[in-house]
Amino acid sequence: MEKRDIIIVGSGPAGISVALSLKQSAAALAAEVLILEKEQHPRHKLCGGGVTEFAEQILDDLQVERRVAGFPIHRVRFHIGRKPLEFARENLMRIVLRSEFDADLVRQARVRGVEIRENEAVLELGRQDGRVQVKTSRDVYLARVVIGADGARSLVRRKMIRENATRVSRLLEVAVKVNAEETPEFRENMAVLDFRPLTQHLQGYLWDFPSFINNEAHLNIGVFDSRIREDRRADLRRLLTHKLEARGMSSTEVGLMGHPERWFVPNGIYSSPNVLLVGDAAGIEPWLGEGISMALGYGPVAADAVKRAFETNDFSFENYNQLIADNRLGKLLNRNRLIARYFYWRKLRPLVDGLASVLLAHFTEKKGIAARLIE
Repeated sequence: MEKRDIIIVGSGPAGISVALSLKQSAAALAAEVLILEKEQHPRHKLCGGGVTEFAEQILDDLQVERRVAGFPIHRVRFHIGRKPLEFARENLMRIVLRSEFDADLVRQARVRGVEIRENEAVLELGRQDGRVQVKTSRDVYLARVVIGADGARSLVRRKMIRENATRVSRLLEVAVKVNAEETPEFRENMAVLDFRPLTQHLQGYLWDFPSFINNEAHLNIGVFDSRIREDRRADLRRLLTHKLEARGMSSTEVGLMGHPERWFVPNGIYSSPNVLLVGDAAGIEPWLGEGISMALGYGPVAADAVKRAFETNDFSFENYNQLIADNRLGKLLNRNRLIARYFYWRKLRPLVDGLASVLLAHFTEKKGIAARLIE
């Protein structure tokens, strides 16, 4: 049995962000980090791939080099109400292929000395002598701290937290090969979010994101349903199929892929003695469903909690929720959760122009963004 101070389960953006944050704030502790990854990078990962300004700030803080450029977005168009609403600024966001993005984060973490063991799945977790026993497909470990960065279906959460609440958003997506010269999203460096299906019980939007896969132009087309309110469920497959057909794409020739996201509430359970949750394992924001940004944002918070635990020899992590709340991550999670509660409330759907004003305020608070209604 191998003893480790810190084991991180999962090597996506959340797990890597924790490790790199520890490298900056507690180098001696970071040297004791072991990341366990059940797959081999680069591995396929369903995701819209949007890297927003908040994510870029975290990457800057972590001194991550931009080796995966992605597709730059200078314009975002929202369909809501009677007229489309459009925002423009250089490099509003970029669209990355998650397999490339995650693999590059892993490479950079390894260069900095983070130990990552791939193709090693965690099978079981339990408590032993004030530590956490981690049984994998290859070995058994005993850790002072285990950090669950293993996604919406987190095994760490199910085994060590056992929170009963279900807060799961639904997503379907597909990548369709297109001619870049004939596709507005490529010509205009534009991402499109369509909220008009709110009238069809969708608590979210349809998206069109341009990206390159193996140097070939593709549209990542998907649908996000936050499910923040208990209401009639939208038919996601029908909505996405109709979307594809409206663009002249055959839904029978492409494979629709689904995955869940878990959303955050302030009074959720995100820790237990010796255990923390980060990223989708804890919860992201349910308004726009920004996954990459929130995952990266958990890293500095969890690293701070771990550093304090080792300094005080208190591994209860009872203050973890408060650390999240006090951080810019917590403020963003809570703000967007509250917006989602009202934005996706069916009683407010007749006030679509008011919903458009929320989007207007959200984007124009960022310096230098031009906004306009399209006639």
